[in-house]
Amino acid sequence: MMSKQDVRWQKAQELMRENALDVPTMAACLGQDEGRMGAMLGENPSKKIPDALAEQMEQTFSKPRGWLDQSQDGGITFDLFGA
Repeated sequence: MMSKQDVRWQKAQELMRENALDVPTMAACLGQDEGRMGAMLGENPSKKIPDALAEQMEQTFSKPRGWLDQSQDGGITFDLFGA
């Protein structure tokens, strides 16, 4: 089973793909420091995504509360584009 941070990282990547954002643009959308966001959302994250930022991401992108912590293996998902 994935750790909470692994799930958050994967869901954050999903958010960025859905919205065609790179890390600098995501940082700008959230009013966050680009370097700090890169450390959390880059390919090899060195920092964890804190609860407050997870909530801000959910609110900013109109996701339900707790969405960033829901792993893909619980429930049915449909991937129309095979990504």
